[in-house]
Parts: sequence; C-alpha cells; structure tokens
Amino acid sequence: MKKLLLFCVLLLLHPLIYGQGFEVSGTVTSDDGALPGVNVVVKGTSVGTVTDIDGNYKLMVPDATTTLVYSFVGYKPKEVAVGSQTVINVVLEDDFTELSEVVVIGYGEQKKSVSTGAVASVGKEKLEGINFQSVEQTLQGQVTGVYVAPASGQPGSNQTIIIRGAGSNGDNSPLYIVDGLVTKDISNINPSDIASMEVLKDAASTAIYGARGANGVIIVTTQKGEQDKATLEYSGFIGSSKPWRLPTMMNSDQYVTAIREKFANSNSTGSLNTNFPQVGEGYNTTNWMNEVVSPALTQNHSISIGKGGDKSSYYISLGYWDQDGVVGGDKSNFKRYTARVNSKSTINKIIAIGENISITHSERKSIPENNAFGSVLADAFNYDPLTEIYTNYTDTTFGFAISPYVGKEYINPFARTFISNGFNRSDRIQGNIYAEISPIEGLTFRTDIAVDYSYTYQSAFTPKYYFRVDFQNENNEAFQGYSSGFTWQWENYVSYSKNFGSHSINAVLGISARESNSEYAGGSRQDIPFSQQLDPNWWFVSAGLESSARNYGLANPRITLQSYFARALYNYKEKYLATASIRRDGSSKFGPNNRYGIFPSFSAGWVFSEENFFNVSFINFAKFKASWGINGNDGINDLQYTSVISNERYTYQFGRPNDEVQYFGEAPIAISNPDIKWEESVQWDIGFEIDILQGKVGIDLDYYSKKTKDLLMQGVIPGLVGNNAPILNTGEMLNQGFELAINYNDEWNGLKFSGGLNLTTNKNTAVKVAGEGENPSIQGYPWPVRNFVITQMTEELPVGYFRGYKTDGIFATQADVFSYINSNGDLIQPNAQPGDIKFVDVNGDGVIDDLDITDIGKPWADLIIGMNLSFNYKGFDLRVLLNSNIGNDVYRVYERQDVSYNNYQDTWLNRWTETNTGGSYPRLVLVDNNGNQRPSDFYVEDASFLRLRNVQLGYTIPKTILDKLLIQRARFYVSFDNILTITGYSGYDPEIGTYGWILDTGIDKGFYPQNKTVGAGLNITF
Repeated sequence: MKKLLLFCVLLLLHPLIYGQGFEVSGTVTSDDGALPGVNVVVKGTSVGTVTDIDGNYKLMVPDATTTLVYSFVGYKPKEVAVGSQTVINVVLEDDFTELSEVVVIGYGEQKKSVSTGAVASVGKEKLEGINFQSVEQTLQGQVTGVYVAPASGQPGSNQTIIIRGAGSNGDNSPLYIVDGLVTKDISNINPSDIASMEVLKDAASTAIYGARGANGVIIVTTQKGEQDKATLEYSGFIGSSKPWRLPTMMNSDQYVTAIREKFANSNSTGSLNTNFPQVGEGYNTTNWMNEVVSPALTQNHSISIGKGGDKSSYYISLGYWDQDGVVGGDKSNFKRYTARVNSKSTINKIIAIGENISITHSERKSIPENNAFGSVLADAFNYDPLTEIYTNYTDTTFGFAISPYVGKEYINPFARTFISNGFNRSDRIQGNIYAEISPIEGLTFRTDIAVDYSYTYQSAFTPKYYFRVDFQNENNEAFQGYSSGFTWQWENYVSYSKNFGSHSINAVLGISARESNSEYAGGSRQDIPFSQQLDPNWWFVSAGLESSARNYGLANPRITLQSYFARALYNYKEKYLATASIRRDGSSKFGPNNRYGIFPSFSAGWVFSEENFFNVSFINFAKFKASWGINGNDGINDLQYTSVISNERYTYQFGRPNDEVQYFGEAPIAISNPDIKWEESVQWDIGFEIDILQGKVGIDLDYYSKKTKDLLMQGVIPGLVGNNAPILNTGEMLNQGFELAINYNDEWNGLKFSGGLNLTTNKNTAVKVAGEGENPSIQGYPWPVRNFVITQMTEELPVGYFRGYKTDGIFATQADVFSYINSNGDLIQPNAQPGDIKFVDVNGDGVIDDLDITDIGKPWADLIIGMNLSFNYKGFDLRVLLNSNIGNDVYRVYERQDVSYNNYQDTWLNRWTETNTGGSYPRLVLVDNNGNQRPSDFYVEDASFLRLRNVQLGYTIPKTILDKLLIQRARFYVSFDNILTITGYSGYDPEIGTYGWILDTGIDKGFYPQNKTVGAGLNITF
C-alpha cells in the first residue's frame, strides 16, 4: 500500500519536475575546427561542464530563461540565451589579446597563453615609423628586463644591450637568431624587414641554445609574403638632427676672470702668459661647442614587394640609410644599403623548401670620440674661447689658429677632424636555405644550412702637421687593413605536435654543427706623395716609403661547435603546462678536459583561472609559472686554454758574467690551462600572467635570480714563476630583480587607445673575484689625470662600480678647515684652504689617504621604466614612446683642472670665491696642494633621466579614397626623436653605454651626444 501511494505522488509531481529543468547539448567549434576543453557554465552559478575531444557537450539547465556562458583561453567568451533550444552549437571567435598571440621560441613557436617561459615580443606594428639606425634601439622602453644604451651617438656606432643584468666581466652580449641563423650582431638588418622580435630572458627559454644562451637570446623573424595578391610597400623618412644638448662653456669674459683667479689663488700671477688679456680688453669669443656641431641630415628609405599563398610566398626588399654626424661635418657619416629575399615554396603535400638571404653594404666615416685626451669634443670643451678658428700666418699662409695658451693634449677642434679620421667599408652576406618534410600530420623534419660572410676594409690618413713642439707629425702616414670572417651552420631537427583529447604535446629533437673562420691584416707607410694625398681613394699604403712599412696580420684558428638538443612541451586542457629541454654542446674554444657541457631546463605553469573554484568575474585569465635552468657563455677569445707563444723579440743571456752572449727568441705569454670551460649561469624564475576586463588589461610579473659561476679571470701565482698566471674559471656574479609589464587596450566612441608600462629592477653583485689580498678585484678604467683606476669589480659590489674618495662639501672658511681635526687634534687636511674640497675620513684613522678610497657610485639604474601610448581616431594617430633610468650614476672624466689655461663649463660659475663662500664648486687653483682633482664623488653625478624617445603624429587616408587610386594603405606622419630629456646630469649625456668593456660603462669621456631629430615620413602600400 505504501509503495502504491509513493508511486502516485511521484506520478503527480512529474510534470512539475520536468518543467524545472531540461537537457541542452551541442558542439563548440572555432575557425580551426572542434574545440575540446571549453567551459560551458550556467551564468551566475558554478554549474557547468566542459566539451569533449570532439567539442561536444551536454548540460542540464534549470529553465528556458537560462543563459549559458562559453569560455576558452585565447577566444572571446560568448553568452547564449537558451529559450526553447535543446541543441545549441556555438562558434567561438579568436580573442586577439596578448595572451592569444603566438610567440617565436627556439626551434618553434607557441601561444603565449600556454608558454611557461619569460618571453617578450615586439611586433611590426610597434616598429612602424620609428627611424632608428640600429635594430636594438627599437627594444628600448618596450621590453622589461632589457638595458639598452648607446656606446656613442656617432653614426654607425653600436648599442649596448644587456638582458637581466651583467652576468660576466667579459662578454655580456645576447645571442641573436635571425631566421634561424645564430649571430652575435644584427647591425646589418634593415628594421623595416622585421616582422617580430622575441626576447628570451629566462633559462627555460634560452637553455635550448646551451653554451651561448647565458646572456639571453633575441630572435628576429623577418617578413614573409602574406596576402594572396602581390603588395608593393614603400616607407620613407627624412629628418634633420642636432645634439639633444651640449655643455655650456664659459664665454671669454668669464674665462679670463677664471684663469686670472686660478693663477692668483696659487700665488702664480707672475707666471701668466705675458700676452694673456685683462678682463674686458676687447678679445675674440669663440664658442667651440657651437662651432663644432652643425645640423645633420638623416634619411631612411625602404621598398618591398611580397605575396603569399598556399603554394608559394615571397618577400623582396631594398633599403637605404644615410646619416650625417652632428659633430665633425662630412668626416662623420654612415651609409647602409640592404637587400633581402625571403621565399618559400610548397612542392607537394609533404615537401616545402625556402630561403632567407640578406646582403648589406655599409660605409662609415668617423672622428675620434669618447676620449678625454684627444677627440674633437674634448678639444672643444677645453680650448680657450679667445682663439679664433682660422688665422693668417706671418708666412702669408692661411690655416687653423693655434692657441698660445692651451697646451697638453688639446688642439684646434677643427684641425682634429683633419689630422685624425677613419673610414671603413663593410660587405656582409647572410642567409639560409632549408627544406621541410612532413610525412604525416604533426611531424616535420627540417634541414637548414646557413652562412654568414663578412669583409671589412679600413683606412686612415694622418697628414704632416705642426701645432707645437710637443704636438707635431713630421711625416704623413697612410694605413690600410682588412678583416674577414666566414661561418657556416647546419641544423637538422624533427618536430612533432599532436593533441590527444585534452592532452597536447610538442617535441623537438635535433643536432647542429657550426664552424667559423676569421683573419685580419693591415699595414702602414709614411711619406705618401702629395699628388695622392688629395684623394682619399688613393691613400694606398704602397705609395709610401718601403723603409717605413709596418705590417701585421693573423689567421685565427678555426672555431667549431657541435650540439645535440631536445625539448618537450606539454599541456592538459591548456590549464596544466610543462616544458623541459636539454642541450649538449662541444666547443673547440675550451680546454680538452672540459670541451663538452650539458644544459638542462624545466618549467611549469598553471592556468588557475580555468579551475572550477576560481570565480573572479573581472579576471579572464590567470597563470602562475616557474622555471629553472642552466646556460653557458662561450664569449671568450680563442686559445685561452693553451699557452700562446709571443713573436716579440725576447732576449736571453748565456755565459759567465762579462762574457755572456745575447740571444733572441720567443716566449709563452701565459701558463696554459686545459681545464677552461664556459661560464655557467643558473637561473630560476617565478611569475604571473593575468588578463582582466575582457582582455583590456594584461599584467605580467616576474621575479628572477641568475647566478653566473666559473667566470673567466686571471689567476694568482708567485712572481718567481716568471710568467703570467693562467686563465681560470673562478669568479661568480649574481643578478636578481623584478619585471612588471602592464598593457591596456580599449575603444571609446571610435577612439582606440593602447598603452603599456614596464618596470625593471636589477641588483648586480660580484660574489667571487680572483686576485690577491683581502679584497681581490679586477681593475677597470684608468683615469690618466691621476693615473688612478676609477672602476673595479670587487666582491659584494656591482660590477664596474666607481671608486674614489667621498666628499663632504667645500670648506667655506678657514674656521671650517681648522675645525676638521682628528682625535689627536691634528688637521685631517693640513694643506686645505677655504674653497677646497672636504674629503671624508672613511676609515676614521685621522688622515686622508689611500685607505679612505671606497665605492662612490655605480653605472647601473635601480629602476628602468618604459612607456608607450597610442591613440587612433578617424584616421589620425598619435604614438608616444618614453624611457627612464632612475638611480644610475655617471663619472665625469672629461673635466680637466690640471691644464693651466683650459676652459670650464658654466657650472663652475658657482665656484667658491671670497664673495661666494657658499659655492658648490671648489676654488680654481694652478697648484692643487689639497688634491681637489683626485678621483672623488665630486666627479660622480646622479644621471637619472626621463627621455621622450619618440613622438609620432600621423594620418591614414580613408580607404574609400585610396580604393579609387588602387592604393591599399597610405599613412603620413611627422616624427620627433629625443625631443625632450629631463635630467639633473650636467655632462654630455646621462645615457652612456659600454664602450668596449663592461667596466667602461657610465664613464663620460666627452660622449658623442645623441641626436634630437625632427622629420616626416610616409608609409604607402599598393
């Protein structure tokens, strides 16, 4: 009876139960086919399901008013009202946010949303209209973790680029990959040919490059044909440049006052040049800084044609860059001609072939630079303003005027450009040909053969001249030389990519072989005939006297590299991610006992926003990632592991005293070390990637720690050994820091806006340094004024830190001098006078001596900031790029006080005098008894800056007009480079990179300034 009653109740309730819910099914697809793993959720609840391998799903919904939300990483979420539907098929659209973009990684590519490494990408759209000579400059302010600074502002100069801090006391340059070809230099690339640049920063991303990846990797992908029909594109720019700023020097009145005061302060007025004028005597005023600079023209032109398709694609381009120097007139110039051909052809369903070939020809004229003791800018800074540029001599000749006052290393700046200048001409061919075989779906074998050939011709001519007895050249001299290099690379690898339901794998396995050869030679002769001096093309060494010939040359040993590498990428539902890679390298650069090394890495990621428990409405995507790996740095000179024999004429004495015989011969330079190996970097990284507000805001945050060990340094041996110590793997360096990138994209009533802010911090510390004593160190830049090394690498301090004496202002009065005493009541600075610099007794022993020398600054910024903004409205666009360094110091070494009649920067107008006892600069003296000129933090300045790197205002003509002209796109723009710089630094430029060596960073020797450029350009596509 009870069972019958229960059955009747259920029967009566059945219509009510059915009315409260029903089943909905369907399939979710994209343009590429079925989508497995898509979240299908009842809106406002946690009730839902995921699609199966074929994109199918089934779900019970409460009623007809239900709304279903379909979401998947890399696609725009979609909402569908159920109504009376029981079958709902949905097509998701790609969400072209940062997380959906594809980034290029070593030997492949990957969606950023499933990447577990620290990879930053700069696409073609961010490069348009930025007319920089060097490709590296385009990264400045656009990528976290990357330090970019010019080695000089002279046309054709290189850039300093360091990724995640200096990791070596040697080579810190990143590895460049251009369309698969490994290279250490990309200055030959036309920026207009670039499709994208990826910066690989962590070990998980770079370990696939093994012994060459410790300094980071930059992958450059050049353009390919894209559209089904041929497109012709031209981009052109022309602009005028001038220095962004130059030091302001004292005028003649101020100069005469300063020099007379300088001699008077040292009681040496009687030793003044008898012709030196009194103040206001009606003398000449030459502003040398303004005279040596002039407006310079820059032009950049590129034309390309490209076509894409299923069967074949091609891209062909020509480029021309021409930049005059703002200092040195026609003696400073850089021209570059480029040609590129990229193509790919699909032979059948299995085989495809292609090539990427570039040819570059460049010519560069240069003047001496970055030298406080022999350059045009150093001359202009120090030469007195009383001397005219030209003069008529007593023998009726006309020429450069010679100062009767300023001596030492300085001459008329205009004369410097004629007596010392250089020219080089370079040709370079780079390229690769490849074949791809895909026998089954997802499996591809690629063989790639690449070459890199370069030839550089160099010449210089020094004429016969006379300026002073101590500054003359009795015989003219011509120099000619060349250098050449050839590298071939052959790589073979197989890649496999496959989805197994919710599981996805991608694997690469390959081998690589590489060989490099190089040589150089040159020579010089004197007394070139006058008829051949008039034309630089005829400065042939063979025209000079054979008896004056000096020749040199060397064929470097062959360098070979053999490698094996593998990597596996795995993800489950694009939610759980893992990557592992390993590489084994064998290099001929290293000793036979350590020629091979293994470089592993592992990384993992978790897209926790895809978990059912995660229900934060404004966060669309959230990923945690972590990585660890080992890289190597093989950037050392050849034959470091062996004992090289010098061909200098060493003398040996044999026999009894007073009866010995002298013999000549060769000798080894240093003791060999067959155990030398690469410097090894161990790096770990953790980070988050977050996408919020429906993809409008993207946030990337990373923390890294990179410890480099086995740095190559010269060891220490007893002097009785009678030879130089061997090179050892003994040093250690640590870099730690944070990286934060925030990007925003939105649109309001037709106004499109995008912006990016990136912040980078890095703390660099030398952990272990080879050497003698309690504080072993590597010596850096020696300041010739005092024969004092002002930069060092010392344990527990940043590499290349500045050293010297600390100061505590200026002694304003004699009472201040007398009150600065030690515990015994003795004067700490007994030779000081009012107006002299007060030095800090660092060790507290009551005297100022070498024991008080300490660290007084560093060239590295505490914080690097980049910002880019873009506005588009009805065809008009505004683009802004800024960058800033905060906390970096610069050492002014161009400033001389030991030259009796040198000029001074106008900052010295605020020097101490009897009427200006509160001046911030010391008194001028001829005899420096107090040591005011000794290296100290008086010469070190905070060089923090904010620079408006590029501003563009453009207009794109409406398509309705262009269609009538058979033009696809046309954009006109005006551009401003370095139009504004805010800094407290008083010298040439606050942004000074490495000039040849990491311990040379941040030293202002009379820096060739960066340009401020204003110009206009056009981009047009047919």
